[in-house]
Amino acid sequence: MGFLGIQMGFGLQNGNASRILTDFGADVHELSMFWLVAPFTGLIVQPIIGHMGDNTWGKLGRRKPYFLVGAILAALGLIFLPNSDVLAGESLKATEFLGLSAILWMGVIFLALMDASFNISMEPFRALVGDMLPKRQGTLGFSVQTILISVGAILGSLLPKILNTVFGISNEPIAGSVAPNVVWSFYVGAIILIATILYTIVTIKEYAPEDFAKFQGTTEKKEKTNMFADIFRDTLKMPLRMRRLALVQFFSWFGLFTMWVYTTNSIAQNVYDVELGAADYMDLKERLLEVDTSSFDKDKLKSYHKAVEGLVNLSPSSEDRYFINSSISSFVSQGILMDESKIWEEVVQLKDSKPELFKGILEERYELVQNSIDKGDDIVVGSALTSAVMEHGSIEGLELISKLKSLAKEHQTAGDQTGVMFGIYNFIALIFAFLLNPLAKATSRKFVHFASLMLGGVGLISLLFVHNADYLWVSMIGVGIAWASILAMPYALLIDSLPANKMGVYMGIFNFFIVIPQIINGFIGGPIIHSFFNDYSINYLMFGGVFMVLAALFTLRIREPLFSHPNEPLVE
Repeated sequence: MGFLGIQMGFGLQNGNASRILTDFGADVHELSMFWLVAPFTGLIVQPIIGHMGDNTWGKLGRRKPYFLVGAILAALGLIFLPNSDVLAGESLKATEFLGLSAILWMGVIFLALMDASFNISMEPFRALVGDMLPKRQGTLGFSVQTILISVGAILGSLLPKILNTVFGISNEPIAGSVAPNVVWSFYVGAIILIATILYTIVTIKEYAPEDFAKFQGTTEKKEKTNMFADIFRDTLKMPLRMRRLALVQFFSWFGLFTMWVYTTNSIAQNVYDVELGAADYMDLKERLLEVDTSSFDKDKLKSYHKAVEGLVNLSPSSEDRYFINSSISSFVSQGILMDESKIWEEVVQLKDSKPELFKGILEERYELVQNSIDKGDDIVVGSALTSAVMEHGSIEGLELISKLKSLAKEHQTAGDQTGVMFGIYNFIALIFAFLLNPLAKATSRKFVHFASLMLGGVGLISLLFVHNADYLWVSMIGVGIAWASILAMPYALLIDSLPANKMGVYMGIFNFFIVIPQIINGFIGGPIIHSFFNDYSINYLMFGGVFMVLAALFTLRIREPLFSHPNEPLVE
C-alpha cells in the first residue's frame, strides 16, 4: 500500500515535471538536464539507505523509518514544486543565475527533494520483499508489488485530466505559472502518499535482527564497519547474474527515461501540431520587433527579449517544424504582443451583441475569466474566446494571437494526453502483473522479461507513426507489458543470487544500473534533439524504443532455460 502512494507521486512527477518546467520557462532541449536530479539522487541515496537498513534496528523496525522520512519529504516536494513561482515571489522572477531564472532553479531544487525522497522510500520497499518472503515466492511478491505500483501510477497519471474534465478545474495556466489542475493533482498526491505510508507502517511487523537471522538460517553479525568501504567492496563482489542483469537494466531504463522526459513534447508536435510555419514565424518576428517596450516591467521585458532572441536565431523553411517554447507561448498572456484587456473588452462586447454564440464551451470560458477578474487575478482570455473574437471582432493582428493561444492550449492538452497515456500503460501493467507469475512458471522468468521488453520497444517506436490521439493507446500496450516486467522480473531473478544479510545494500547497488543510463541520457538527449532534430523530439523517442529492444536481446545472456522453469533456481 505504501508503494501505491509512492508510485502515485512518482506518476505525477513523470507525467508533469517536463510540463511544469516548461511553464516556468524551460525549453525542450533543456528538459533532460533538469531530469538529471532524479538519477543523481538515486545514485547517491539508494545504496546508503540500503546499507543503513541492513545494519540498523529501531523502535519502528528496519525499513519502516525510511518509509516515513521519505514520505514526509516527498509530500513537501509535491506541494512546493508546482508552486515554485509563488515561493520565488515577485522579487526573484526576473533574477537569473547561470542563464536560468530563479523560478526554474527553485523548481529544480524541489524536483531534487522529491526524487531524493522517493528514493529514500522505494529502496527499502524492494528490500522488504526480500526480507519478508522466502526466495521461492520472490516472483509472486514482486508481482503483487507491481500491481499496487500500477494502481498508484494510474491514479497519478490520470488525476490532472480527471480534475479538468470531471471537476472543471482549468488546464490553462497564467504565463509563468502552472495549470490549476496540475497544482491540485499534486496536492491530492501528497495527501494519498502520506496516508498509504502510514497504513504500511501501522500494519507491517518486521522481524527483529535476531529473529530475521534465524528465519534466514544465518548468524547475526554485529561488528561495525565503514559504510562506504562496505558498499565499494560489495559492488566489486556483485554476483555474475547481477552483472548480466546490469546491461538489461541499463538499456531498459535508458528507454524509459527517454519516454518520461520527451513524451509530452513529442505528442504535442507529432499529434497536436504545436508549431508555427515559416510565414507565421516571419509575421511574429516583424510584429515583435515593432512592439513598444517602454512601459514594460523587468519581467515582461525579459520575456520579450527571450522571445525575440529565439525568433531571430531561427530561419525556418517551409519544411521545418518548430516546437512553440515557453517564451513564445507565454508572452501573449503577458500582454507583450497585445494587451489582454483589449481582447477581453472585445469578448464582452461580442457577448452583448451576439449572446447566442456563448453556449457551451464559450459560456464556460467566459465565466472562468470573469471569476478570475473578480478575484483580482491577471486576465487570461484563453484560446476559445480569442478565436470567437477573431471570427466576429475587429482587432487588427488578432489572427496571429489566436493561433499562438491555440498552440499554447494544445500543448497543455498534450500534457493531459500524456497523463492519459501513462495511465493506460500503467493499467496494462496492472493487468499483466497478474500474469507474470503463471507465465514465468509456464516458460521462464527469462523468457517473460525478453518478450515483454521486445513488446515495449516496438510500442515506443510505433509512436513515431501515430498522428491521431485516438490511437496512442495502442502503442502503450507494449510499454505497459514491459513496465510490469521491469518492475518485477529483474528483482525476482536477482534475489536468487544475493546473500540474505546484504539484501538492502545490493538492491541499492542494483539501482546504479537504473540511474546511470538516465544520467547519460540526460546529458546527451537535449543536445542531440537540438542539434540533429531541430527540437523535434519524437525522433529521439524512437531511440528509446530501440534501446529497449537491445535490453531484450541482452536478457538472453541470463543463465536460465528459456522455456523450462527449473524447480530450483540456477544461481550464477
